[in-house]
Amino acid sequence: STDWPQGGPILERERLILRPYFTGGWECAANPSVWRAGPTPLIAAMRCRVASKLGEEVEVPDEIA
Repeated sequence: STDWPQGGPILERERLILRPYFTGGWECAANPSVWRAGPTPLIAAMRCRVASKLGEEVEVPDEIA
């Protein structure tokens, strides 16, 4: 999501950690082993949330893709 009203509460509820990324953009941690980066804080946080809950690869059904 790029919509703060949707993603912001998830970021707060899950207590995700955000910090500026050394090459630009943002980095987010869900726990010590799950870190993800993105161009905005919210994108980094949502990538981190998905990786922490669903793992490295997510199968998307053909009907949705």
